[in-house]
Parts: sequence; structure tokens; C-alpha cells
Amino acid sequence: MDINFDDLKKDFDALKAVKEIKEEQCEIACESEAEAEGFIESIQKNMLAPVKCGVYFSRLDIKVIGLRMGEDVMVRERKRMLRDILRSITGKESFQAFIDAVDMTAQEKISVYEKLQEIFLRSCEFFEPNIKKYEKFKKLLNAIKEDIEEAEQE
Repeated sequence: MDINFDDLKKDFDALKAVKEIKEEQCEIACESEAEAEGFIESIQKNMLAPVKCGVYFSRLDIKVIGLRMGEDVMVRERKRMLRDILRSITGKESFQAFIDAVDMTAQEKISVYEKLQEIFLRSCEFFEPNIKKYEKFKKLLNAIKEDIEEAEQE
């Protein structure tokens, strides 16, 4: 079998050029991640993955978030529990209650991270990225809240 590497390089360069064009077009007209998928899916995808939000929310944590909002969810799979809570949101006030409940629960966990950083100075390199990830997740929640406010005004 004879492989012509010149043709392979040309095909690769052409593919790379198409990808660059698509990225440029996307920078101009693409929706944000939260807009492209529904807000429930966006929150689930980010909140249930500790690698994305910096904090692990257990079933108990999700139940507590629901109780803080006034929603009593049945303990089952985390994704379904979170979906049930998010489906109960009817407006910006209930979404703000959700944000406050998530923030309160996450801050309890982050305070443990900070105490561990004080006690074990070398642990900063492990906990600091998680704290930054949570701040990024919090910005996503606030962006979704702004989208809900805009939708209510229309």
C-alpha cells in the first residue's frame, strides 16, 4: 500500500482552513452555551460535574437546595432531583431563590476548602482551582437569571 503524504498534507490543510472559517463565523453569530441548550440542561451539565463547577453536590446537598427553595424533592438520581427542582422554577424570584440556595450550599463546602488551605498550606494548589471554577459557575447562573429577566419583560 502506497501512501502519498503530499495529498494527505493538502487534505489536512484544507480541513484546517474550513475549521478556522467555521470558528470565525461562530464568534460572530453563535449563541452562548446556555442559550444553545435549555437552561435546565446547561445547569445540570455544569452543576453535576465537579470538574466544571468546582464543588460536588451530593443527593443530600440537592435535597437541601430544594428545601431551601421550598421544594421537597424525592431522593433519587442527582440529575432527576435537580431537574425536578429546576422545573419548579416559574420566574426570576424562584430562580434567584435557587441561586441563593446553591450559593449557600456551595459556600459551606468552599469554607471547608479555605480552612484546609489555612491548615495545610500546600493544599492551596488543589483547592484554589475549585474555588475559581465555582465562581465561573456562579457567573453562568447569573447570566441565565438575566436571560430569564429579559424573557419576562418581553
